[in-house]
Amino acid sequence: MKLLGDRAVFMMQRRHFGAALLAGLAAPRLAPAQEAWPARPVRIVAPFAPGGAPDVAIRLALPRLTERLGQPFVVENRPGGNGTIAAEAVARAAPDGYTLLLATNSVVAINPALFGPRLAYQPEKDFVPIARLARLPFFLFVPAHSPARDLKGLFAQARSARQPLAYATNGSGTVGHLATEQLQRAAGIELTHAPYRGYPAALADLIAGRVDLCISDLTVFGGPLRGGQLRALAAVAPERSPFLPDVPALPELGFPALDGSVWFGLFAPAGTPEGVIARLDQELRDWLALEATRAGLANISQEPAYLGRETLPAQLRQERARYAEVIASAGIRPD
Repeated sequence: MKLLGDRAVFMMQRRHFGAALLAGLAAPRLAPAQEAWPARPVRIVAPFAPGGAPDVAIRLALPRLTERLGQPFVVENRPGGNGTIAAEAVARAAPDGYTLLLATNSVVAINPALFGPRLAYQPEKDFVPIARLARLPFFLFVPAHSPARDLKGLFAQARSARQPLAYATNGSGTVGHLATEQLQRAAGIELTHAPYRGYPAALADLIAGRVDLCISDLTVFGGPLRGGQLRALAAVAPERSPFLPDVPALPELGFPALDGSVWFGLFAPAGTPEGVIARLDQELRDWLALEATRAGLANISQEPAYLGRETLPAQLRQERARYAEVIASAGIRPD
């Protein structure tokens, strides 16, 4: 009887050992899913030089994200190639929530049509949207000495001019370029494109009257506007901007509700866990709701423009289709 009892005890011990062994083998497979995110610093790759409008804006969010999520959030600036250098780097990054992309609509909505098959990333396949955060509203500016006092007068001037009026942009295929192409098509006028390598040079020529108009934002043009060197004829948006409430929006003037604003948001590599995307979306939405955030954005001429991970994809599809049509019909090529 004692021998039989020992054997029974032995069999029970073996069964317990086998169960423990199986549990131990299974544990490593569960560990990654159970690891709290973030467990180390999170890198936000920005396709702009330090000090650019989106760069300054996202840095307003870093203290809040760091405090709320318990790990440092840092910006890595990788400018160049119309944003393609930064976008390609993030597209190749591990989808673990530790590398994010700060992108404008140029990077994720315009570049696919502008560069075509030469583009080394595909936004709709390589990235998952987290949230759109803010936008820079655009306005149509003319020199203070321009004979055009309003948009109707500008278009009348364009129709009667011996040579097409010239409009300045900060490069071919930029938001300002595409917005002006859409507007001249809607107005039935012909303008000449004068691309510059940045808005400061374009601004100098606009003030001097070497070009006739420019669609841009207030970050560079706001000072000369307040100083009386420029005049804003229209907000290139569906509605008036709180920054220039006396300037009418295009629909009020009988033109399509073009949205010429530059917006920016956060994106992650495709395959990033949904829990990470959802947490970031929530934290960014809460940050944008703060009065301090709105005041900080207003100080740099930006407006909150939140769209979350569930609504941003539809907006992106709409913009990609619109910009692709403009680029194709106008035969626009990158610089």
